[in-house]
Amino acid sequence: MILNNNIIKITCLLFCCFSLAELQSAEDSKTDKVDSRIRSIIDNFSFEEGQGDAAIGWAFTNSQPPIRSGSDAHTGSHSAYINLQNEGKKPSESHKIKTIDGKLIGGLNYELSFFVKQMKPGTGGYIQQYFVEWWDEDQQAVKGTGFKQFSSKIGDWEKIVVPGLDIPENVRSVKLLFRFVTGAIEGGSGEVFIDDINFSADDSSEALVAAIERKVELAQFDVALSLIDSFLEKHSDDPKVDDIKALKSRVNKFQQLEESSE
Repeated sequence: MILNNNIIKITCLLFCCFSLAELQSAEDSKTDKVDSRIRSIIDNFSFEEGQGDAAIGWAFTNSQPPIRSGSDAHTGSHSAYINLQNEGKKPSESHKIKTIDGKLIGGLNYELSFFVKQMKPGTGGYIQQYFVEWWDEDQQAVKGTGFKQFSSKIGDWEKIVVPGLDIPENVRSVKLLFRFVTGAIEGGSGEVFIDDINFSADDSSEALVAAIERKVELAQFDVALSLIDSFLEKHSDDPKVDDIKALKSRVNKFQQLEESSE
């Protein structure tokens, strides 16, 4: 049975890779290539929408929660403002949380970036952290980065890019958490603005074709089919649509053969 499965996968790869080679050849011969599109999947990423201290789509929590502020911004007119001040030796903490449900496309490379303006050096063990947690279609946590510390300039906006963001397969949602906290030290404090939180992927025609090719080569047919569906939805006018549809048919057939042999 294992041998049969291996034969099915090898045969599928031979047929599918031939199709992908044709797609790549067509891609290379195009004179008017489509520019890559970087698509952010965060709503209200710059805190422009909201009322009073609250920003639509964001949770501001903990002992001294952030507020939506109009006193400074990287772009637009608003940002999120954190101002921690210890009362005696009692530590202060502020959380900013965003949950993005069902918008991730498996197989694409995502990047998280944001802009920070720290108003003064933190005191009393003050730290700034981010946390990324992935969720599957059943809303179960799959994997997380753990809390990662970041530093920023004093008095100037600085872009922070999260390095090496490892995205598990078959995830559909993500939770972003930004944590600002002081230690249990008298006089502990921290003051910072944060803005333009961007979680994005390149879902251009070229990027999707490359991702489809990777997943077919790895015989990850479920992910490949999901990427193919995304391509057909987002690039219905692309010259490669007929080739992609033919590839989908082939992958479906070989996936059915693999399932029937189990």
